[in-house]
Amino acid sequence: MNIVQPAEVLAALKATANPRKQRNLDIVHGVCDELHRLGSRDFSTSTVGRKSQQLGGVSKDALYNRSSVDYRTLIGAWADWSGRSTTKPSAALLPLKEEDMLLKIADPAVRAIFAGIVAERNRLRSEINVLKAHAEIVIDRRIVPGQVQPNNKGDMVQILPALAYLTPTEREALRKAITQEFLEQEGWREGAHGEIINERGRTLFDMGFAPALRKLTRI
Repeated sequence: MNIVQPAEVLAALKATANPRKQRNLDIVHGVCDELHRLGSRDFSTSTVGRKSQQLGGVSKDALYNRSSVDYRTLIGAWADWSGRSTTKPSAALLPLKEEDMLLKIADPAVRAIFAGIVAERNRLRSEINVLKAHAEIVIDRRIVPGQVQPNNKGDMVQILPALAYLTPTEREALRKAITQEFLEQEGWREGAHGEIINERGRTLFDMGFAPALRKLTRI
């Protein structure tokens, strides 16, 4: 028996439908697709209709109307494709609740052990959900001196402080620029906030200039 793919059924149904019905068919199709991916046993009209209604599509009650045969056809195509039925599955086929599952264990000692395992699982799951709800992950992607980082060619390079790029000559030149001897020779002086001022009182270099050079050259 050849089973037609639900997507083909959807396309055929939408070909003669108005825009509103096409939208509702897409919603029913999406609901069934999700049920299929989750491995659900329940492709009943009531279940699909309830989920469709939640998404703003055709309601559960409307699916039972005579005019909703196309929707039921689509649901049936999905049920066939998934090897299921459009009728509500028996409770015996549904997954057992934890309490019912434990009652299936005849040995009281084993049942108690599994009850403890289930309780611990539930506690850990609850704690994880709380952590997820309050988690705020901040990723600092700034390059820290001394770290090894890949460059644009994929090679690994070590990021060094700015001082490491200065040659001895360059470092000495910076150091000399703020020595007392050099400043007096040029008729300059260092202000109270590290600015460099000439003999006319004009600021040549802004506040923080001298301290910045001292940090660079480690004077």
